[in-house]
Amino acid sequence: MSKKESTTVVRPIHVTSKSVLTVSQLINLFENWLPHPGNYPRLTRQFIQFCLANSLPITQATLQIYGEGKTGNKISPIKKFFMFFQVIGFPKVVADPPAQKPIPANASFLIDRYLQEAVHLMGEKTKDNYTQALTVFFKFMHEERAAGKHVTFTTQTVHHYIQHLKKKGLSAFTINFYLSSVKQLGVWVVENAGRLGLNEEQINALQGIKKIKGIPVERKFHKDSLTAEERDGFLRTIDDPLDKAVAMLMVTEGLRTVEVTRLTIGDLDFDKEKISVLGRGKADKKTIDLFPECAQAIRNYLNASGIAEGGCPAPSPDQLLFPGLTTGQIRYRIDRYLKAMNLKRKNISAHSLRHTAGQILIDEGVDPTWVQQHLRHELFETTLLYIKKQDEVSADGHL
Repeated sequence: MSKKESTTVVRPIHVTSKSVLTVSQLINLFENWLPHPGNYPRLTRQFIQFCLANSLPITQATLQIYGEGKTGNKISPIKKFFMFFQVIGFPKVVADPPAQKPIPANASFLIDRYLQEAVHLMGEKTKDNYTQALTVFFKFMHEERAAGKHVTFTTQTVHHYIQHLKKKGLSAFTINFYLSSVKQLGVWVVENAGRLGLNEEQINALQGIKKIKGIPVERKFHKDSLTAEERDGFLRTIDDPLDKAVAMLMVTEGLRTVEVTRLTIGDLDFDKEKISVLGRGKADKKTIDLFPECAQAIRNYLNASGIAEGGCPAPSPDQLLFPGLTTGQIRYRIDRYLKAMNLKRKNISAHSLRHTAGQILIDEGVDPTWVQQHLRHELFETTLLYIKKQDEVSADGHL
């Protein structure tokens, strides 16, 4: 017996050949039977619905018809299903009854109201993704209540929701996205508790939601970026204070080369740990967090260059942080260090340091929307490119 076959656990299932199951009942049993469901239930559901829609028997012969033109990874889950189907005695399967609304009306109202006021969510596609993610959460709550559990929108419920998503076999990245959307909704609810009519107990039950941490992401693909280990080795090779400050701004803060050249003394706020960035093609600056290690590198550069903070005379706020530095010079300097560390491979360039900043934040489980704001992406979909998913679907078959 192969290793893969040996991991299949046959759980007791109280079904006979005389049983009649709806599609959802059958798929739920199949999901519980599998040790690691992944996308098997979703793909199997599509096959069962094909059979019923075309009045075809649920047999291997029908699978041959259904599988014509489909790749093996779309068919192998259904072959596994037939092993399960045999175990439970090939019961009769009927269509699900007409679907009810997936979530209560008050939950839909809350989602709509939040999205109307969520100015940081730009683009209809982004809002569609959030609508979908929040619907999955409220559907989970609805199903828990239907099972007789007392469930409300609390920090504890969100913790249980994460475990539910893990059990369904979703990746860490998708779980983090779903978690991020729920956390932001929770924060918005607390901030608008008065308007929404929440009492003190309900507010307190959501206070801890911001502290829920995401799940570290195991990187399988990356967008032209260095690993955390490569980044650290790259930074260790840089002794020149100017080069170190530039590299830190790119690889930790995620600045583009042109944004580095535009920085002024006045853009730095060491006390508040903030830095203002004039983006490419933008008229207004956006303020982001200034990480301590980057702030220290900039201080070292200021001291070494004679533009030290609090110097005499004090530098003008409008003075460029790196006078005379061009984007071409930055690319040349960064490439030199990449080559010295044998990191100058295909598709790795100075701009890859920005990708590295975003990728490592995602890998460490930071909220994707926080990463979006830190990197100043107009669309959330741009942030999603910082990790590609392998055989990855959400709870209802989409992102």
